[in-house]
Amino acid sequence: MASRDRLAVSLLLLAVLVVRASSASAQALERRGVPVSSSVESAPPPSDRLELVARGETYLQLFRRALLPGQNGALIESQEAAPLHQYIGLDARDIDTPWRKDSVDLELSAWGRAWPGRSEKEPDFDGDVQTASLRYHQGPFWVRFGRQQATGGAARYARFDGIMLGAEQALGWSATGYAGFTVLPRWDQRPGYHHLGNAADSLLRDPQAQPTRSGNWVSGGRLGYGTTALSASASVHEERDASLLSHRSLGLDGRAALGDRATAGGSALVELDARRLANARLWLDSTPHPALDVSAEFFRVEPALLLSRQSVLSVFSTANYDELGGSATWRALRELRLEGNGYLELYDGSRPGARGEVAARLLVDQKQQTLLRVAYARVLAPDNGYHSVRLSLSRRLQPRLTSTLEAYGYFYDRPIAGYVTSSVYAGTLSYQALDALNVMFGGSLAHTPYAAFDAEALLRVSYALDGAPRRTSW
Repeated sequence: MASRDRLAVSLLLLAVLVVRASSASAQALERRGVPVSSSVESAPPPSDRLELVARGETYLQLFRRALLPGQNGALIESQEAAPLHQYIGLDARDIDTPWRKDSVDLELSAWGRAWPGRSEKEPDFDGDVQTASLRYHQGPFWVRFGRQQATGGAARYARFDGIMLGAEQALGWSATGYAGFTVLPRWDQRPGYHHLGNAADSLLRDPQAQPTRSGNWVSGGRLGYGTTALSASASVHEERDASLLSHRSLGLDGRAALGDRATAGGSALVELDARRLANARLWLDSTPHPALDVSAEFFRVEPALLLSRQSVLSVFSTANYDELGGSATWRALRELRLEGNGYLELYDGSRPGARGEVAARLLVDQKQQTLLRVAYARVLAPDNGYHSVRLSLSRRLQPRLTSTLEAYGYFYDRPIAGYVTSSVYAGTLSYQALDALNVMFGGSLAHTPYAAFDAEALLRVSYALDGAPRRTSW
């Protein structure tokens, strides 16, 4: 009887091991994307999944600066600086609520800065929250609260604290609406901030000025339709600055596929308060040959209409202009790519200008470890122009070690502050210490009309809790 008991126990343990091995095998197959049903008869119940991505970057800079010349051109005493910047970000997707699974998303991004040493212009510590929002979605509807952005269309780019809600329909229709208090520009309260006064048109200091948010708000919305072959949208945006109108715009966007090898589109921004076109763009992208990409573009802009209606700069006349041109890329060989572009600028009340560039991109070695790019550009402006040459070299020294070198040369048609040439040299060395940790050291040297000698060094450490975005089981 004892031997039978031992045999029964052994068979039971063996059965448990087989079941556990089958479960582990099924999970491994699932991670590799292989259907579990193809290897096992039954799969374990699906686990709840949460997507979590955390990232951070640390920058340490070292440079010497002199902010501006003093009265009658007197030099201001230079200052060495070594600011330390820290950036963090956190994204969480498909968080459960007690009443619905996978219905909440969280987003957070912020930065902080430490300024060692004493500075009259910079605080010892500084920072800001860029985004901090919670999004709840159920079916085709969603709503987001907190600090967020409205981008594209009439909004262009607006950052606010408030609410945005929207809906998406299976046939391609979508709608969004938003409202909230504007995130005030950080330079509203910067030390040493100047503003125009009316006392003999002199520059006045007003350190007591305290911006308020009650009169600074935004609102708007967008209605769109989109498929792989056709998309279009109309949007409106209104922005108030100290309760006075800053922007009131209408945006129109559209895109259409013209067969398998071409796509055309356009956009326009209308300033409703001025009843004029702030900017407009028409473009065409095509691939007439598998090795050739060609683009054409027309652009019209009135820069003053892009500024706030309450900005003192908006009353100054800035030349409106039209730009017409295109670009092309020819993949001559697997290792060689040729690029070129050219644009003509037509300014209102001034002679025309132009710009263009030709470049060659070459993979030097057979292992594709070294990339070389050489470019020549020509710019003609109403008041001046220049030739420029750029040389870029990127090489993977080791599987985890890469380097870049760049050199720029500018040759002016007319001297600028007595200089007829400028040069800039830059280089980086990047080491992937771990899958989630990257360390980069960089430096630059420049000789320009605005700096006889400019040197800067940068150390960056970037890291992520996840080596790559992935789904996490809980």
